[in-house]
Amino acid sequence: MKSNFLLFLVVVLVGFFAGIASDIYIPSVPAIANDLKIPVEEVQWTLAIFMLGLSISQLIYGPISEGIGRRYPLIIGLSIMTVGSFICFYAPSVEVLIFGRLIQGLGTGAGASLWRSIFRDSFEGVQLAKYGGYLSIIVAFIVPAAPTLGGYLQTYFGWRASFLFLISYALITLLIVLVLFKETSTHHHKERLSRKFFVQAFGQLLSSRIFMGYAVCTFVSYGAFFAWFTASPVLLIKLIGISPVQFGWITFFGGGGTMLLAGLVNGKMVVKFGTHFMLRMGWAIMFMAGSLMMALKFIYGINTVVIVVPMILFYFGSTLIWPNIFAGAFAPFGKIAGYTGSLYSFMQLGGGAAISALVSYLPDTNQVPLALIFMVCSALSWIVFEFVVISKKSA
Repeated sequence: MKSNFLLFLVVVLVGFFAGIASDIYIPSVPAIANDLKIPVEEVQWTLAIFMLGLSISQLIYGPISEGIGRRYPLIIGLSIMTVGSFICFYAPSVEVLIFGRLIQGLGTGAGASLWRSIFRDSFEGVQLAKYGGYLSIIVAFIVPAAPTLGGYLQTYFGWRASFLFLISYALITLLIVLVLFKETSTHHHKERLSRKFFVQAFGQLLSSRIFMGYAVCTFVSYGAFFAWFTASPVLLIKLIGISPVQFGWITFFGGGGTMLLAGLVNGKMVVKFGTHFMLRMGWAIMFMAGSLMMALKFIYGINTVVIVVPMILFYFGSTLIWPNIFAGAFAPFGKIAGYTGSLYSFMQLGGGAAISALVSYLPDTNQVPLALIFMVCSALSWIVFEFVVISKKSA
């Protein structure tokens, strides 16, 4: 029981690191722009560059863990993350901050890539279901809580306090891994690092129309999801004028509560209707959220309600997407799960990086660009699903 708790603790700490590191300083985006005397668009780039580093690193840590196990790549990643956090904390300019965020992303990728493998290594059967249930409850609160914490840190200590928190988080997690965490993988082998195995594994995935179809869907859908985090601090804090603390609580209750509800709905409905129905339902709701945000702009203009209400609807729809698209992509590739996870995560997080970068170039005077991204990305994902994934399965 004690060993299970320690393993679960490690999974939680490393698994949620990426979400916390990407979101905690979002309420500080306008303040960073003011402090460094730069346009807010340049600060938005720090979000995209973090996701770029995070996505690229997935292609490294996953395959390496198949060859040498989970523990050493995790230690290396946490060390890199700590260095990147120090760079961000002391950053005198946006250029240094962007560089620090890239290093952070490259380090944080270890936890983002390996937590699922560690979780699967450690639990099975009833225990897997038990701790998986605990994890689904925790994720609904921890990740949305990051902007809430960041809002308070910004209000009382300034934007650098968020990176000081990440330094502390990284060091504590690194210490726990060094002292308490034992290797969980029993199937890793150096042969899995060979060029032949590498080419075969990725070649199998890249040539699979089903996997790549799902991967493109997650690229586009997650890109729309992360667009919210890039645009929302400008819309709600800079334009409308709510405080960073209020922004954090809106994210916590609007995002976290909605994710929990959607997770419960998905758990009940997917058994009866199947994953394909839930995916279509999720994309339909995401599209409706974008349409509602657009319509409310022309009826009521821009205020907190007309932005937050569609956001809650979008959160609900997107939460139906993640477990079902993940299941569809991974189902045929159990024997190369490490490589599958790394390429899947690369595509998912790459979508966040690409569309976040796009948002930084779009006009930020109202919510119309964000609404268009919600609509276009959900529609495009649905089209790829129907004409690439489903048509292939039918054939």
